[in-house]
Amino acid sequence: MSSSRPSLAHHVSLVTGASSGIGEGVARALGAEGATVVVAARRRDRLAKLVDEITATGGTADAVELDVADAASIVKCMQTIAERYGRLDSVVNSAGVMLSARTAEAKLADWRQMFETNIIGLMSVTHAAFAVMVEQGSGHVVNISSVSARLANPGSPAYAATKAAVNTFSESLRKEGTGYNIRVTVVSPGIVETELFEHAADAATRARFQKMLDAVTPLTPADVGASVVFALSQPAHVSINEIVLRPTKEIE
Repeated sequence: MSSSRPSLAHHVSLVTGASSGIGEGVARALGAEGATVVVAARRRDRLAKLVDEITATGGTADAVELDVADAASIVKCMQTIAERYGRLDSVVNSAGVMLSARTAEAKLADWRQMFETNIIGLMSVTHAAFAVMVEQGSGHVVNISSVSARLANPGSPAYAATKAAVNTFSESLRKEGTGYNIRVTVVSPGIVETELFEHAADAATRARFQKMLDAVTPLTPADVGASVVFALSQPAHVSINEIVLRPTKEIE
């Protein structure tokens, strides 16, 4: 019996939130493995630069402007993928925001934005992608969550709640997908060095995040990208349901 993992050549993957951070790291990792990567986000200039860099190293990439909070934008993105490639083998939902603050200092508008992006946006993209995958009889949904979903800390109650919702949504989706050869994977990183920490809504929370970063050698977007490649490149009968990865010295 061969132990070699399937190639991702000819695999078409949509990566949301690809203009920075984890989404960018995932896109680079998939491109390096031979997948055709559709990078999607709102910042077209960053997407164009990413496409150029992936193709310069021999990969295949395409950019599609996407706002996961805009239903029309999602429809247009899926139409573009259908016209250009005729299929969608995986979607990696990486778009997210972390406007963290303690409850007494938090703004309800920030909480709403996190839910609109982190969970409603993720669900909306998945809804559209799942329909394509059901029709073609195969596919893979990868949802980027966080260890915050299982270990909520002070200063991030709403963010942790969005990630817990991602996990619950993903498990139900996984069970639905079994009848259509659709696999679902949740990737839950710990501390990753990205610009998300800069989005914290108050100075005290930003200082707490900085202390956490200083205490470890944080994960990189490339580390998370490698875990996504691992999940996507399993044989058809193997489903990696969840991957939790943390810096070795992370405690919280």
